Amino acid sequence: LAAKTTGRDNPSLWEMQAEEQTRITVVPTHYGTPRATPKEAEKMLATAGHFHIGRTLDTSSQKLGMAYTSERCLGGRAWTTMHTEEEVARCLTLYLNSTFGMVVRTGYGMVGGQLGRSQMQVGAIDGHPVPNFAEDSDAGRNARKIASDNFEHLRQLPLKRIALSPIDDNRKEIDRVVSLMLGLPQGAATEAMLQRWRELMCGQPVVHGNNREVVGALRDAGVRV
Repeated sequence: LAAKTTGRDNPSLWEMQAEEQTRITVVPTHYGTPRATPKEAEKMLATAGHFHIGRTLDTSSQKLGMAYTSERCLGGRAWTTMHTEEEVARCLTLYLNSTFGMVVRTGYGMVGGQLGRSQMQVGAIDGHPVPNFAEDSDAGRNARKIASDNFEHLRQLPLKRIALSPIDDNRKEIDRVVSLMLGLPQGAATEAMLQRWRELMCGQPVVHGNNREVVGALRDAGVRV
């Protein structure tokens, strides 16, 4: 796109904006006109959608691994638009913003030598390990129903930085719903397991990035850093 920030043509979720993108529901960051032939432009604009996976993730400042836009948007430098059934996309969006998804994502996309950074090239997205939420089974149908029943509420919750997950009550609410989607038993044992995962993940330099504010908040909460 020939990017511009005025007008309303061809909205795009082009870049990560840590300060503004605090909820699963986000708004376009750019608008523009395709730099392409009419045929190429038509093909490009057909890729617009509502669900977008973040490829460039700074866990010490950013809040989202996957986002939702109310209007159809193109992807961009930092976001790739996902195309699948909407019920499945809701599952993926919640999962990739949960502790379950973040544990996998931070390992899969880890950038050597760059603390707090997790990146994926477009070609690596298909290889990202996720549960098969599209499965035609009782488990698959149950996961899709739970995600759909809770998505409208969860997509509007303000989230803290990913590295602050151990002290983020709204992230914990997403975790609770995703644990239901995955068929885990509910109760103190599952929550204790999840809190342990949060603390182990966020206590690592590759996640907190040695960010002073983040490390201080984690230590104040009793997280071993």
